[in-house]
Amino acid sequence: MSDMSRELRLLRGSWFVKNDDKWQEVDLEDAYTNGFVEKINSRAYNKPSSDYINELFLYYFIRCRELKRTIGEVRKSSYSCNSKLTDKGILFSLKKELRFEMSILKVILFYLQALTAFCLSIIMSILVAALLPFVFFIKVNRPYRVSKSTLRFNKKVFLVRSKSGYSRAKSFIAEDADCLVLVDNFSGLKVPGESIYSVLRLTSFPRIYIKTLQYTFRDLFVFYKDAEVLLGSWFALSAFWEYWYRIPQKALYEACLTKVLELVPANAVFFSGEKEDRFALLQTRCCARKDIRLTCLPHGLEYGFRFPGGLCGDSFYCFSESAKEILGSMYSSGKFLFSDDVLNKMLGIDADFGESAIERVCFFTEPRDQHVNFEIIDNLVEMNIRLSIKLHPLENQKIYHDRYPGIDIVSDLQSALSSSTCLSRKSTVLVEASQRGNRAIAILINKKDRFYVEHLFPSLSSETIVKIFNFEDLGQALVTNNDG
Repeated sequence: MSDMSRELRLLRGSWFVKNDDKWQEVDLEDAYTNGFVEKINSRAYNKPSSDYINELFLYYFIRCRELKRTIGEVRKSSYSCNSKLTDKGILFSLKKELRFEMSILKVILFYLQALTAFCLSIIMSILVAALLPFVFFIKVNRPYRVSKSTLRFNKKVFLVRSKSGYSRAKSFIAEDADCLVLVDNFSGLKVPGESIYSVLRLTSFPRIYIKTLQYTFRDLFVFYKDAEVLLGSWFALSAFWEYWYRIPQKALYEACLTKVLELVPANAVFFSGEKEDRFALLQTRCCARKDIRLTCLPHGLEYGFRFPGGLCGDSFYCFSESAKEILGSMYSSGKFLFSDDVLNKMLGIDADFGESAIERVCFFTEPRDQHVNFEIIDNLVEMNIRLSIKLHPLENQKIYHDRYPGIDIVSDLQSALSSSTCLSRKSTVLVEASQRGNRAIAILINKKDRFYVEHLFPSLSSETIVKIFNFEDLGQALVTNNDG
């Protein structure tokens, strides 16, 4: 018989359940059972309305499923007022499914906050959409901006939106001096190439401006439609607060990309580093509409579950043969490819990579579940392992400097990947290290990490990546690297 005295509480992004008068933080590791992937895949066949469907699915729907499988039945719930609005939206989605009680005051406060956030988001999205084209018209109005003739004669165009996306394409760009690199520098990205907003010339500005407003209004509607289908109407209203500036940004990008596609030759081939986000879906949709081939060189690992909006491109190069087989079967598509040569180019590996290995053990951290990083490093320190650390770009270096003042922190990614032994939890670096011929070890002391490696990231199932499940085995595996 279930214990219906249990209570659920949302506190500043953390979830707590009360059992026997004791509050315990919800451990989402418990959600990862064998049936979890099948459960989320069952909701991935709904026909999407927007380019936002995959993000809503990945960041909110899956989290809701994690919570539902973990918390079980509860009698009532509450939340702190300073919790994120989208977390409150997830809570109310769970409330509708699990039918637990909540004080009428908390219900009214959430409804008022969600409605207010929705109204403000609509106003600010439209305002930003009205101003943003002017901002970028001024910003990219330079003498050396990309010309129409350049677009008309380029048969290879690389769409770059991040440093990792550029790194995947860098080798391909280097071997074709006539290719064109179009950079989304909305957030100040500094990589070689021309801004995609360079098409905002005086003659094309009115049309792009109108298209930006048109796409913004369209996206406001279809975003709500997809969010409502996935998690309910009140969650949909609350989710706008996370996207009020993202929607007009995407609308301007789409308007500029549409202009680019009108100018390039009919036999042009586009390359993208996006995988499944809103930009991946809009690039795929826009290229398909113009019958232009889009090839994906993904910046990160492929997921082993189905996304409702699919994945980027007409061709999608995978990080492993197993990923190619799994994704091809899952999506019933032949667009998924694997090539050792293409993978080496994506990873920037040249013919003499094996000669440059540095004798050291390097641990690559991850930004999520930071306490797991600390547990791993603490145990490695206790083992007297001579350790270096490469921090994820999203992590605060000062935290690690203060906590581990004696440990070497490697700043350069390529130098870190040249380490003879590379340690990580569930990261692309494991594939990169093993492909370079270095020792790659996945440290899977966390149930969630273990599940991701075994079920959600098919490219990490490779036998060239060593899987370690406890610190005793890790110590034995590393002892040979620290002799002398």
